[in-house]
Amino acid sequence: MCRGQKTREKERRHWSHSTNNNDFSFLRERPARGEPKKGVVRTIVMPQGMGSDASSPPRFVEELDERMKKKRRRKHRHRDDVQNHHPSSSGKETTTLLVTPTKKDRHRSTTPASDAAEGKEEEEEEEEDKDATTKTTKMLVSGGVAGAFSKSCTAPLARLTILRQLQGTNAVPGWSNSVVAKEDVGIVRSLRHIVTTEGVRALWKGNGVTIVHRLPYSAINFYTYENTLDVIENEVERRWNVKEYQAWEVTKRLAAGAFAGCFSCTLTYPLDLVRTRLAAQVTPTVSGDASGGGGGSTTTRSQQPHYRGILRSMRTIVSEEGVRGLYRGLPPTLAGVGPNLAINFAAYETLRNYFGKNTGDFGKENPMFISLACGSASAVVSASATFPIDLVRRRMQMRDATKGDTFLAVFKSVIRKEGFVGLYRGIYPEFAKVVPGVSITYATYELLKRVAGVDTGRM
Repeated sequence: MCRGQKTREKERRHWSHSTNNNDFSFLRERPARGEPKKGVVRTIVMPQGMGSDASSPPRFVEELDERMKKKRRRKHRHRDDVQNHHPSSSGKETTTLLVTPTKKDRHRSTTPASDAAEGKEEEEEEEEDKDATTKTTKMLVSGGVAGAFSKSCTAPLARLTILRQLQGTNAVPGWSNSVVAKEDVGIVRSLRHIVTTEGVRALWKGNGVTIVHRLPYSAINFYTYENTLDVIENEVERRWNVKEYQAWEVTKRLAAGAFAGCFSCTLTYPLDLVRTRLAAQVTPTVSGDASGGGGGSTTTRSQQPHYRGILRSMRTIVSEEGVRGLYRGLPPTLAGVGPNLAINFAAYETLRNYFGKNTGDFGKENPMFISLACGSASAVVSASATFPIDLVRRRMQMRDATKGDTFLAVFKSVIRKEGFVGLYRGIYPEFAKVVPGVSITYATYELLKRVAGVDTGRM
C-alpha cells in the first residue's frame, strides 16, 4: 500500500470513529468568508488531522444524510403507529386514560334486560338496608322501654336501697338520724316513714332522671350484648374450634354481658350519678308558726333541696367539684356492673334455654312465666355476688361520703366500722327490687321484640 493510500485509510478510520460516536462538535454555524452578512450559511469545518484529499467530505456528507434519513424514518414510523392505534388523534400524540366505569355507566352500556335485573338488585339492597335500620331501631326501643318500665315499677324499693346503703355516713343526715334507720326496721315500715316525712311522691324521687338514664342505658346494653354475641359466634367460633369446650356457651355469655354492661355504663354514667344524688337527699317537712306567736296557726313547708332537676344538678356538681365530679366513682361502678351483668345475662339465658327445652308444652305455651322465673333467679345470683361492690360504689358517688378515699379504703372502712354485715346493708330491699325488676325487664324486652316482629334467636 502506497503512502497516499495509507493516509486516506487513516483519515477514513478517524472520520468513521468520530461519526460513530456522535461527535459532531466540529459542526457549527458561522458566516462564510466573502459572503454578505444577510444570513448565516452552514459550513463544514474539517476536524483536525484530515488530509487535503477531497474524497473524505463527500463520504461524511453521505453518511450524515443517511443517519438523518434513518432518524426521520423512525419518527414517521412512530407517528404512523400512534395514528393507527388512535385514529382520532389527527397525527398528534395522545395519552390514554384507563377509567373504571361507574355503576351508572355500566347500566347505560348494558341491555334493557340487564338494566332491569340490576335495578331490581339495587331495590333489594335498599330494602335490606331499610330492614336492618328498622330492626336496629326496634331493638333499641324495646330495650330502652323495658328498662325504663322496670325501673319505674321498682323505684320506691330502689330509693330505699340507696338510703340504706348510705346509712352510717354523713351524706344523708335526715335519714341516718331517724328512728327508722337506727332501729333498722323492715321494708314496709321504712317506706311508710318516707311517705310520712316527705310525702308519697318522695317514693319516686329521682325517678325522672332514672327513666332518662335507663332509656339509653338499657337500649345500648341489650343491643350491645346481642351484637357482641353475633361477633363472637361469627368470628371467634369460625376461626377457632372452641365449641367443643363444655363451658364455652356460658363463657361467651359472660364475656358479652361484661362488655355490654361496661360500655353502656360508661356512656350514661353522669345520669346515674345525678340519680343517686337526687334519690339520696332527704327534704323533710318543717312545721312553723305562720303568725309568729305562740298561739297562731301552723304551716308546713319543705326545706329547699340542694339538687333540683337533671341539668341543674349537673351544673351544681360541675361548679362544686369540676367536670371530674360527674364521673366520681366510675372505676368501682365498672368493677361492679361488669360482673353483675355478666352473671345476670349468662344465668338468665342459660336457665331459660334449659327450662325452655325441658318443660315441654308448658314452656312453649307460657314463655312469659319462664322469662319471669329465670329473670328472678338470675337477679338473686348476680345481686348476691356483686352487692358489696355496689355499696362501695354508692358511697363513693356521694359528695360528703368518705371524700378522697379509694375503693379499697372505703371497703376497709365499711368492714372496720360496720363489720362484714355492713357490706350487705340494704340487701333485702335490693332483693325486693331486683327480683321483680330484672324479671320485668327481660319479660318486657322479649314481649316487645315479639310484638315488633324482631327475632334474634336468643333471649
